[in-house]
Parts: sequence; structure tokens; C-alpha cells
Amino acid sequence: MLSRFIRYLVVSFLLCCFSVHAEDSLKKLKVSLLLEHEAFLVWYGIENGWDKELGLDITLNIKDVSGIDLLNDKHVNNGAWDIAGVGCVPAIIGGKGLDFSYIGIGNNESNSTEIMVRPDSKFLKVKGANPDYPEVYGSKETIKDSTFFIRKMTSAAYVLTNWLDLFGLSYSDVKVVDGNISDFIKYMKDGNGDAMILWAPATFEAQTNGFKSVASADQVDAIVPIFFIADSEFANKNAQAMARFLLMYDRAVKIQKKDPKSLVSYYKNFLKLYSGKDYSDEFCLFDLKAHTVYSIDEQLKLFNSDNNNLSAVEKMERHLISRIKMISMQPDIVYEPSQYKHNPSDLFLKIAKRLSEESK
Repeated sequence: MLSRFIRYLVVSFLLCCFSVHAEDSLKKLKVSLLLEHEAFLVWYGIENGWDKELGLDITLNIKDVSGIDLLNDKHVNNGAWDIAGVGCVPAIIGGKGLDFSYIGIGNNESNSTEIMVRPDSKFLKVKGANPDYPEVYGSKETIKDSTFFIRKMTSAAYVLTNWLDLFGLSYSDVKVVDGNISDFIKYMKDGNGDAMILWAPATFEAQTNGFKSVASADQVDAIVPIFFIADSEFANKNAQAMARFLLMYDRAVKIQKKDPKSLVSYYKNFLKLYSGKDYSDEFCLFDLKAHTVYSIDEQLKLFNSDNNNLSAVEKMERHLISRIKMISMQPDIVYEPSQYKHNPSDLFLKIAKRLSEESK
């Protein structure tokens, strides 16, 4: 109770001191993101000059890798980034030994992370084998001894774990091949493997190549949000900068919620710039709508831990930590749960909300 009281005293102090109209010099921020939807919204804000308006000078590094790779960057070089955007699974599993805080939510990728197969796949011959999941394809008999391409230590591992569990299976019943997500479609087109777990925009490329979805993350109860995480020491020393970053992101979120069509041409330009590929208007609009985004007020509800109750974010973290052995595919691992726990802090969202109210 005392720690919570002290935290709220700190919040109150910071809210009184900070103003969006502060005329201090631009604060430099190093932000590393994956080549995904949330990176587009950050890029869009920078393209519109919102970072400068809010007193920030953001160096944006976008990589076509996975969240575990961004965390490995931090392990190798502590100064690799101040803020990163990673999936919930790599944040927890790959974050061991790193001191960071969850400061916000980029989006929910549950609708755009999928298990994909060839159109003649044996998995597609059976639907609803588990009556509690009538829309999910596959069965114990068709899945056993199959080969899956996934990026280990990512949300893909979580999705596969949940899907196998629906049929009473585990990783010991299948073969899992680790690799880069950008290579999986080629492997499958060459006749290798039985399935792959992808996330957008790779899911769209797979669809255009004729691959079909067996199940999406949300269909197997795998909630996979992208978290914005920040180096704890840096964040605590630069709380206003964290809040301003979230406020910039919120501007783009509001546009997506109100009029996603208005972002399509910009999204196409973003994807062309960073992937070198041309995506259709139809895909860009579909992908924008497929990624649920949350306003600052909505995020505050998810981070709320008043009255000593666990917040929604804390509950999800605890659930994933309890499944580390399964998700990491290391059933014999000996782990201490506290080593995988990080701090979901609503401090920066609260400051961002206050800044937003002051600017009206």
C-alpha cells in the first residue's frame, strides 16, 4: 500500500510540473520498432512533425526482424534504444536480465497473427474437432508429427502452443523449425514443412500466394498485444519525454479510429519505403482495421491496478510467465518467475493524459 501511495505522490508531482508548452530544447529519443503496423503510426507522427511539436527529436530505427531481436540488441548494447515496440511474448521471455518498463500498448495483433498452410493441407480437411472452437481447423490425428516453421521466443510460439493444446498436443508431438519469418513462405512454396506462423504484413503475402489460414491468434485465445517498453532508468529520468511519445502516438490512433481510409496512401508509402514491396489499397485498409488500437483512456483502464487489484496487463504478464516452459519449448528449464517480471507503469500514460487536457 505504501509503495502505491508513494507512486501516486510522484505522479501528482510530475503532473504539476510538466506542461506541453514547455520551451525546453528538443529531447532526443532512440526508438526501435518492427516493420509492422505500430511502426507506421509512429512514422506517420514523425512525418507530420508531431514529435517536434511535442518537444521530441526521434531517431526511428525500423527492422524487419522479430521482437526477440530488438531485445537482443539491448543485451548487446544497452544504448541500442530508449523505447522499443515488441510483442508480449518476446518482451517477457527475452527480457530476462533487462531493466525495462511497459509504458503503453501499440496495438493488438490477435487478428493478424495466423497459422497458415497450403490450400491442399491435411489440416483443412477437419474443422471444429474441438467443439469449443468451431472455427478452428485441424485435429489430433492430422497435426501429430507435422513440421512447423516459426520464429521461436515470439508470439508465434504462443499461438502454436495454444492451438496444439486445443487437441491435447504439445511441442513434443510435432517438429518445430526456427528461422526468419521472411523465409517461411519460400520454404513452404518449395514443398518443405506443413505450416508456418506469420504476422502482418507477411500474412498478406502468404494469402496472395494461395496459403490458407488454419487459425488466428484470437481464435485460440492467444492475446498478443504489442507493448511499448522503455529502459527503466532512462524513462524515470525522462518521464515527460515518455509521455510525449505516447501523446504523439495517440494522435495517430485517433485518426485510425475515426477514418482509417485516410491513412491508406501513407501506409502504402511506408511499406514501400521499408520493405521495398508494393501493397494494394485493399491490403492497407484491411491491415489497419485488423490491428485494434487503444486511446490513452483505454490504455489507462488496462494498466489500472487501483485497490491492490492486478491490472489487465499484470494478469496477462503473470499468465505468460506461467507458460514459459511451453512457449520457450524448454520443458526442463528451471526458472524463477520474478526474473521475467517487469514493471507495467501507468505513470507515463497519466502524464500524457494531463498534457492532452492542457493542450485543449
